[in-house]
Amino acid sequence: MAEIALIICVVSSLSASMGGGFYMFKKEQENAAKEELITEKKASPYVTAYTECDYKGDEHVIGKPENSGDVFVKSDITAGANKPFKSLIVPAGFSVDTYPNKNKGGAKLTLGGPSDQKCTSIKSMVVTKVGAGDMITTDTGDCDPSRPGGCEITI
Repeated sequence: MAEIALIICVVSSLSASMGGGFYMFKKEQENAAKEELITEKKASPYVTAYTECDYKGDEHVIGKPENSGDVFVKSDITAGANKPFKSLIVPAGFSVDTYPNKNKGGAKLTLGGPSDQKCTSIKSMVVTKVGAGDMITTDTGDCDPSRPGGCEITI
């Protein structure tokens, strides 16, 4: 009798783990599909800002020359009156100084491409065309001119 109970326990455990494994497999497939969508957006050759977190909402492409013969160098951007940018994708070849307040106010965070911000609040930024390379700096708010780099530190 004990053997039958043991067999039932084994079969029950095995079927539960297989069912749970199938559920986790399906969830992983769904997450991979979402990541593919974001990866496609990251492939854009220009800085892309969104009005919602997770690369959703209104999309604003920055750094694309207006005419085919033009060359983009630098641009100051201010978010809409009531809608800050909430997510940002910076490809290689661009540097973006982000600010939490309008008119470049607040602590500056510099993002060098390729990088992104999945959920943040950006009310103004400066987009600059630069050479490829990663660079992230931040203004710590405790300006010390004697420190190398002054108010900015490289992370």
